[in-house]
Amino acid sequence: MYKYPLTFNSITSKEKKSVNEVLRSGNFTMGNKVEEFEKKFASWIGSKYSVMVNSGSSANLLVVESLLRGQRKNKYLKAGDEIIVPALTWPTTIWPIVQLGLVPVFVDSNKNDLSIDFDKAEAAITRKTKAVFMIHVLGNCSNIRKAKKFCDKFNLILLEDCCESLGSHYKKKHIGNFGLAGTFSFYFAHHICSIEGGAICTNDKKLADDLRSFRAHGWIRNRSDKSKYISKNKYLDDKFLFVTTGYNVRPTELNAAMGLEQLKRLSFYLNKRDSVVKKISKILSNFSDLEIIGLNKLSRNKNSKKNRNHSWMNLPLFYKKKSKVKFKNILKIFKKNGIETRSIIAGNMIYHPVMKKLKYKIGNNLKISDEIFKYGFMIGCHPNINSEAIKSLKKAVFECQKIK
Repeated sequence: MYKYPLTFNSITSKEKKSVNEVLRSGNFTMGNKVEEFEKKFASWIGSKYSVMVNSGSSANLLVVESLLRGQRKNKYLKAGDEIIVPALTWPTTIWPIVQLGLVPVFVDSNKNDLSIDFDKAEAAITRKTKAVFMIHVLGNCSNIRKAKKFCDKFNLILLEDCCESLGSHYKKKHIGNFGLAGTFSFYFAHHICSIEGGAICTNDKKLADDLRSFRAHGWIRNRSDKSKYISKNKYLDDKFLFVTTGYNVRPTELNAAMGLEQLKRLSFYLNKRDSVVKKISKILSNFSDLEIIGLNKLSRNKNSKKNRNHSWMNLPLFYKKKSKVKFKNILKIFKKNGIETRSIIAGNMIYHPVMKKLKYKIGNNLKISDEIFKYGFMIGCHPNINSEAIKSLKKAVFECQKIK
């Protein structure tokens, strides 16, 4: 057991009660609870539509699938098109692109927020470039202004992976609202937990309908425009009328019931995380060997004068190479003091052995992604970081300083 763990169990008696109510009802598969969660989550984010699924990974899959094979006449994407993605990423942002016959083009990140460095991304543009799948990393809000300017300049679709950054906002507007769609995750370690779960938010009604079909086998049951398909196919049972291929990535009523309870406490959790980060930053302020990535965005107050505000999921730390303390020794000391650490997301994806089997392109020099991969790590900043955990961090920092 770690004294200072990366994650915490946010499930309370309220979630257990809501789950028991679902169990007693006998209605387990996707139904009224899911619909209620979708409406309330869309309202919280500020989007017109929300489609709940069984994970953030499935959310990414359905977005790419819908752009490629949705019901609209003029498809957003076709096989062979290229999508710009950060090399510093989580694999299930990439897998749908590859699995559906598209080509991921990896570009470098920046040290300010760990997202795409749009000042250098132009080198990745070709005539086949059709979209950017931007990731808001560990609660850091990416540079929305530069992202939109870049996409407008080259007429590209902007997609936002918000799985690690629920609650971040730009100019008083939540992330996930700046592109065609935003994806979210409700995994156990994330800002809210439905055990497993995710959602896609969009203001595009047709896209939302396609997402609903792809979520559940390809049927029309949850589409807002289902009447037009029913009228043309009266000889078929409209409960089992399929207009496309699809998956089964539906959430259960149990997931939605938990999500509804967690959503009530989301603002509280975000503020608690912010408070924890302020304590950590104070401890690390005298330790020049490590810097917190994104520290300049500490306030998450929507009324802040800062345009970009964070919603810390974990705290990304970067080792300064000129330090007198070796990086491996810092990690050893942290571990000895019971502080759980891990690399920042999956590091630079191109180094994973699976990439040797896949078709992809490298759009520019990945120098910063390499540096973050080699010298970056993260620690927890969740609401359950207690006084004992803070003492462990102080002790670890003190021991690192003594090495000098």
